[in-house]
Order: sequence, then C-alpha cells, then structure tokens
Amino acid sequence: MFKIVEKKSLNPTVAKMTIVAPLIAKKAEPGQFIIIRAKEDSERIPLTIADFDREAGTVTIIYQIVGAGTMEIDSLKEGEYVQDFVGPLGVPTHTEGLKKVAVVGGGVGCAIAYPVTKKLHEMGAEVHAIVGFRNQNLVILEDEFKAASSKLVMMTDDGSYGEKGLVTDALEKLINEGNEYDEVIAIGPLIMMKFVCLTTKKYGIKTVVSMNPIMIDGTGMCGGCRLTVNGETKFACVDGPDFDGHLVDFDEAMHRGTMYKEFETHAREEACNLLKKEVR
Repeated sequence: MFKIVEKKSLNPTVAKMTIVAPLIAKKAEPGQFIIIRAKEDSERIPLTIADFDREAGTVTIIYQIVGAGTMEIDSLKEGEYVQDFVGPLGVPTHTEGLKKVAVVGGGVGCAIAYPVTKKLHEMGAEVHAIVGFRNQNLVILEDEFKAASSKLVMMTDDGSYGEKGLVTDALEKLINEGNEYDEVIAIGPLIMMKFVCLTTKKYGIKTVVSMNPIMIDGTGMCGGCRLTVNGETKFACVDGPDFDGHLVDFDEAMHRGTMYKEFETHAREEACNLLKKEVR
C-alpha cells in the first residue's frame, strides 16, 4: 500500500495527490503514467505522472473527479493509503535536441503538459506554453507554468481570464508572429488535439500528442487502448502515450471514447450512493 502525504483541491472538479512511491519516483520521466487502484475492489485507473521528487521518493498525480473510480480515489484522505500504485509505464516524452517548443495544454490535460514544460525549461529550451480552460474557475497550475516557460498564454473560452478564445487561436498567432518551433506538443481533450494538429499541419510543424484512451492493464495485453496511427494499430500504453499527431485517427479515437459512457454514468451514480452511506 502507498501512503498519501498530500491532497489538495485545485478547482471544483480537479484535485492533486502526492503519494510515497520511491521506486517509481526514481525512474519516472515526463509523459509516463501510473495505474492506481484506490481500494482492493476498485477499478484500475491510468493517470499521467504530474510531478515527481526523486529525493523525497514521491509521485504527484492530478485527477478529474468524473467517474466512479476517481470518486473513490478522491474519498481517500491525507495520511491514508491507496491499494495499488504501479509504474512508471509508457514511453517518456522525447525532449532531447529541442531548442524551441510550443506546449499546448487544455483543461486537466495541463497536468500532463506541465512536467513536459518543466523538463524542457530545465534543459534550456525556449518554451512557449499555451493553456486553455472553459473559464477562470477551472484554471490550474498557472504559477507552475509561469515558472517553467519563457512565455505563457492563458486562454479561456468565455474570456473570464487571460485572453478569450481557443488555444489554436493563440498558437496560430504566435506562429504568424514569426516563432519557428522545432515541435508543438499538445495535450488535452481529443477534439482540442485534433484541431491543434490541423493548425500545425498547415505550417509543416511536427506535432506530438499524448493519447489517453480506455486502458485496463497498461501492458498491451488487453487491447483496450488501441489506436490507429498512420493506418496501423498501436497501443497507447506501450507504444505511447505520445504519437505523431498528424498520423492519429482522432475521429476513431473519439468514437471509441464514448463506448462506455452509459456504463460509467451508472457506475458513478452507484458510487455516489455508496459514498453517501459511508458518510452517514
């Protein structure tokens, strides 16, 4: 079992949890993920590593409370333990040799974009971070991005904070201002990543996306995380989660992502009722 040493709410639906896992912290790199199980009978949930401290032996995860599994994780308190915490899994994000990069994060995907931004910054690269949220209440990790980037552009759909508009608006503006990026790294909702890739394709800029499809075992055995990339079947857990965004079949990935929507809604309702009973 793995001890929770810090738990903090970042916005009404997103929380941060730091867990003691020295072996994972020793090997973790940006872009990799863990699989967590809150309790012995809980489902296995893949979550990208948001940060790690090799000296303290801790790993930080950031999760959105959207389903039964994340509700169970969120029911645990600081000082308590998670049942399983396995990793690091997946291929680390490629950062070597990059001199100027635009990192585009959307919503809770910013939790994945941040450690990549941080590493590139530590390597001496010029990093322009573009982060987008629906509104000001959902903003996370602003200070962290400021510290880890040469330029930070904050976007909100409704204009309640930063600039009004989409992350693609900000990215295209930076490109048209003459910024020549070695690579664009986009992490967020599938529809956001799709349109970032459509934008960068016009300019011939290499674009990497982080895919997070349905995943069960994290070892490539179940096949649940399969994607079509350049016409070939790939598995996000072992071949990714990073892929060339211009080669990903986003429409197929979005369709597959809705397969368990009805089941998850039912599971969430059951979890809500169960947690209410535990509180009583």
